[in-house]
Amino acid sequence: MPAIRDISADKFVFGCHRFGFGPAPGGGYVDVQKHVVPMVRTALEQGIRTFDSAVLYRATLQLGKALEALNVDPNEIRLQTKCLRYLGLQVDNAKEHQPDVLLPSIPERYHGLTDKWDSSPKGVEQQICRERIEFGGKNLWGVALHDPPDMAKQVGMNWDTDIRPAVAFLKKAKAAGFVERIGLGIKEPDFVDRFVAEEPGTLDYAGITFCPAILGPLMKVIETSHAQKFEVTLMGINYGQAFTLTEDPATAPPFLYNYEFANDAERALMSKFFRICGATPLIHLAAAVAGLLVVHFPKSVTQIVVREAHVPAPVWAELKAAELIPRDFPTS
Repeated sequence: MPAIRDISADKFVFGCHRFGFGPAPGGGYVDVQKHVVPMVRTALEQGIRTFDSAVLYRATLQLGKALEALNVDPNEIRLQTKCLRYLGLQVDNAKEHQPDVLLPSIPERYHGLTDKWDSSPKGVEQQICRERIEFGGKNLWGVALHDPPDMAKQVGMNWDTDIRPAVAFLKKAKAAGFVERIGLGIKEPDFVDRFVAEEPGTLDYAGITFCPAILGPLMKVIETSHAQKFEVTLMGINYGQAFTLTEDPATAPPFLYNYEFANDAERALMSKFFRICGATPLIHLAAAVAGLLVVHFPKSVTQIVVREAHVPAPVWAELKAAELIPRDFPTS
């Protein structure tokens, strides 16, 4: 198992999710001086110069304030963010976007809200303009389309009206120098293939929220990235999939596996991982696999997962024997 020091600092991206939703555990009020400044300072001291946020996270303003408190010029670091998806008021028939069972761990100010989607050129412009202003820099290192597959599941998605106009605006913003790269921020690797086919030559990076269950499709994305010349970014661990800390996914409540969108086949697959790894080590496995991908595919893969955990050799062997991890996947 390679040590963390074997992964250069430029491969790490600091995720800003908690800057908006509150410190762990359980969220709560965000005090920039107390909660954000120390984390940003530590990241900078470790050599990390790239940060990841999203309109949905409502976290970029706190990052900008922390940089100001630290007397750091925002133009000296990189910020990548996401558009399309944001939080709105729960009116008419709109439903709370988080399952009731998860709400106790989310700050109360975020209750009674729901996912909203605005993929119009004007909407995308307003979203990334706000991110740029709150960050304080001259441009954005990257802007990703945030969870189009979730849009399809929740409200429906039409490529010609929901994706292509947003992409066209991002191309204009890139040409004007406001955006350096165009990307995806998704959970489903298969969507990368569709995007590459529909928008050839557009993709600069594919940000994929990681879970060991998607390793097979992810490896295909890595292969595609070599030919299509884009990066793969592992956007942390998908807790909607890997949050099986206490129960077997085959029998767990729906929210434990990708919220309400799990199907029987997905549950059965994660159940195999659970039986081999046990509960807590499943999170460790996700972190370890992410670290190994960065080490063994340095030209393609960057990551946001900022820790690496030890997985015993017998666990690797059993996962491969069960064909849950490719037999030729490097584990050392």
